[in-house]
Amino acid sequence: MNRQILEQPFPQNLIKSRKGFAGKQLAYVEGSNYIERLNQAFEGEWSFEILQHEVQASEVIVLGKLTAGGIVKAAFGGSAITIARDTGETVSLADDLKSAATDSLKKACSLLGIGLHLYSSETVVPQNEQPKVKTANGDRLTQKQLAAIWSIARNLGMGSDEARRRCVKAFNCVPEQLSKSDASYFIQELAEEQRGAA
Repeated sequence: MNRQILEQPFPQNLIKSRKGFAGKQLAYVEGSNYIERLNQAFEGEWSFEILQHEVQASEVIVLGKLTAGGIVKAAFGGSAITIARDTGETVSLADDLKSAATDSLKKACSLLGIGLHLYSSETVVPQNEQPKVKTANGDRLTQKQLAAIWSIARNLGMGSDEARRRCVKAFNCVPEQLSKSDASYFIQELAEEQRGAA
């Protein structure tokens, strides 16, 4: 195992951003870059397996196990369920599970030191990556997404007014006006808060 390779910060050109809860820009690096780093540090001698998975109303959760250099790290990962904007149906549960598995791998990698700098408040988020501008009604969230937001908010003991305030603070609009992608992020953030409160 080469700790210098593991803990080396990712180059700035690989760091991307997405909108997180409360309007905060979150820095991230694609899963393929974590795999490349594992291959460099362990010369390909590592493995990753899914120990369990769960499909909930609005997201999928997986528990993955990373084994590398005789060290075993396990971590949860999650992904919002992607909903077709025209039909309100699930697009591909397999793709959502794959995204959750990648999230699990990246979190397990952070336990080995890979990408730890991304969790620092000093990490610079690329300035050229602006949040997506909301488009016409065709990009609006689905009824299923809206129902998921209200359901998770209720489970958190949040009234509709409080949920609306948090949405406005994070996305500058009420839940009914969210784009599909922003709704997915909002659902994921609320779901993570719900798991933390459990």
